[in-house]
Amino acid sequence: MRLFVAIPVSPSVSKELESWAQDHKHTLPFRKWTHPSDYHITLQFLGDTSAAQLEELAAALKKVRANAFSLTWSGIGTFGPPAAPRVLWGAVSGDLKGLSALHEGIIRATSSVGFVPEDRPYAPHITLAKGFADANRMPIEAATSIASSFSWEIDQFVLMLTHMNESPMYEIIDRFPLHKHE
Repeated sequence: MRLFVAIPVSPSVSKELESWAQDHKHTLPFRKWTHPSDYHITLQFLGDTSAAQLEELAAALKKVRANAFSLTWSGIGTFGPPAAPRVLWGAVSGDLKGLSALHEGIIRATSSVGFVPEDRPYAPHITLAKGFADANRMPIEAATSIASSFSWEIDQFVLMLTHMNESPMYEIIDRFPLHKHE
C-alpha cells in the first residue's frame, strides 16, 4: 500500500479550487489536473507500507496531539522552471504555526515506527495540476490570479491510500481528530 498523511480540503474550498481550475484550464495547458476529490495538503509521504506496518502506524498517529486550526487558500504558485513548471499549486496561509506543529507531531509519530521524513523543507500546498504541456512559456499572470481567498477549519488529519492511474486516485483509510479550542 502506498500511503501518506494529509489534511483533507473542505468541500467548499474544493469547489472553489475546482471552479478556478475550470476557468484556467484553457490558458494553463497542464497534462494532468487534480480531481477535486483528491485536493489535500500532504503532511508526510510514507510510501510503500505493509499491512503489518499499518496497524502500528495507525496506533502511532492516534497519539498525535494537536489543536484544530484554520487555513486559507491564498494564491497560486509553481514548482519547477517558471516557463514550464512541473506543478501548479494552491498556496495556504492562516495558522501556519498550527500547521507546523501538526506536521512536526506527525513526523515524530511516524519516526517512532520506522518511517523516515523527507530531507527537504516542508512546503505545504494543494496540488492543482502537473506537467505544463505547452511549447510556449506559461502565462504567469493567468496562474497567479485568484478571485478571493477561502478559509476552512482543520479539525482532522487523515491517512490516505494511493490508487495509481485511477481518478480520483486517493482514498481516505483512517481519520484522526484534532482537539477543539476550549
